[in-house]
Amino acid sequence: MKNIKYQLSIINLLLLLAITACNPNYDMPGMFNGSSERADKRLAESLDYDKKVGEIHLTVPEDYTVYVCTDTHVDSTTHNWEKFVKLYKADGACPFALHLGDLINAKGNFGRFFNAAKVAPAGYVSGKDTIFYVVGNHDLYFNQWPEYKSFVGTSTYWFDTRTADGTLLDLYICLDSGEGTLGVDGLKWLSDILQEKAEKKYRHIIVFTHTHMFKQDDSQGHTSNYSMEETYEIASLLTKYGVAEYWSGHDHSREITTYGKVKYIVVDALEDPVEEAFFMKVRMGKNIEHEFVDIKD
Repeated sequence: MKNIKYQLSIINLLLLLAITACNPNYDMPGMFNGSSERADKRLAESLDYDKKVGEIHLTVPEDYTVYVCTDTHVDSTTHNWEKFVKLYKADGACPFALHLGDLINAKGNFGRFFNAAKVAPAGYVSGKDTIFYVVGNHDLYFNQWPEYKSFVGTSTYWFDTRTADGTLLDLYICLDSGEGTLGVDGLKWLSDILQEKAEKKYRHIIVFTHTHMFKQDDSQGHTSNYSMEETYEIASLLTKYGVAEYWSGHDHSREITTYGKVKYIVVDALEDPVEEAFFMKVRMGKNIEHEFVDIKD
């Protein structure tokens, strides 16, 4: 009986491989071993870019709103993504927005994604056209890092918000977790940034990235999920340095977890085929308040 079950499992796996191998939306080598430059190489290239751009300090009111979306998976249509950008631009209380990764679904769609948005990539602050991006696993499949980098420039960076008189408000740290790991150098960079910024007494520290922290099931397989050891290392750092929240996507289903006084939020997918596509509105003030908005309302 055990042999029969084993044989059926092998057959099912071979059928899955055969089906996905014929589908242009699946990069089988990339899903299992990564086909883009590895995390440490992407980090080095990103930090070089960050130096050229310089530090980004956004002037905002003491209370302001941030629009957050994720997993648009653009391939043929951009309806939800365009509506998100329109709503963000129309909100006078929202000085910038975040996209938490998986901008596109498969190779050749970055042009469609950015043309639909008509907004500036991270590193270019342009009034109501400021959206900061995260690289997701789908953005790396098919060796797409060079193309992603040509549009966005970086996958690892930080910026902060300040009042008009220069008072520090909030720190935002973007991590490259598209491959399911920060890499050795990425983990050290995070530790160094948190240690350096801890002395500045920011009101809130927000870490945002693509991969969710706590894997609840096997829906994503083993790809682009942290190992148990790395999950512990990251969570320990966030707790140690008083990070308020960790925002991510990847799993397509909303989840809010508190661990070590840090709130971990998985934001719903915004891709067009989803019947209930949500984005998150975050009101940043003395306290942090969240609202999840159905894009079709």
